[in-house]
Amino acid sequence: MKRTRQVRAVMTADVAAVEPGMRLEAAVAVLERRGVGGAPVAGEDGRVLGFVTRGDLSRRQSRCFGRLVRRKPGAVAEVMSTPPVTVRADDDVVCAVRRMNASRVHRLPVLGGDRALAGIVTRGDLGRLFLRPDDEIRDEVRDEVLDRELCLDPASLDIAVRDGVVSLTGTVERRSVVPVIPVMLALVGRVDGVVAVKEHLRVGVDARIVLSDEPAAGRAPG
Repeated sequence: MKRTRQVRAVMTADVAAVEPGMRLEAAVAVLERRGVGGAPVAGEDGRVLGFVTRGDLSRRQSRCFGRLVRRKPGAVAEVMSTPPVTVRADDDVVCAVRRMNASRVHRLPVLGGDRALAGIVTRGDLGRLFLRPDDEIRDEVRDEVLDRELCLDPASLDIAVRDGVVSLTGTVERRSVVPVIPVMLALVGRVDGVVAVKEHLRVGVDARIVLSDEPAAGRAPG
């Protein structure tokens, strides 16, 4: 089965970073020169301290040149977002997508094994990877995960995929399948192109036996 790729495979290693003590005008110049909308803020040791966007910088500049005109222009540390939302280079890309969605951000600084800045990954980077037809995702879930990996009858479940979200619906009748459900959901979530997995599985009469409290051996049921 095709495994999900790591963030390092899609990230940009040549990342534009700014320093916390950098003046706002200098930080704006860095973003404009690189043609990006935001940048990680890294310390001297390469550790990511925060993140700053053009919006953060422009709002502060407006205040500096408005009623606070006598105040010295601030530094990046005063306007950056912290703590930073990051991802590791060896995380899978699904983790990066979920983290972006949960935090409502469009870029994630990528950390290396030493926790220092190693790159940056954007929604555009991940979008190119996840531009996979829903039908293709469904075929892999059915043929590779259910049939080949787990030896389950694909016809026993209804598999629907919409915009990368996989929905599994059906009734589990065999008691032997119940312990396999968490494994099945994990494997489906690792298929390239899958951004989320939703299960709507019912447990049939036979399968419910393994979920109920059975009487101890030698005792008659009450």
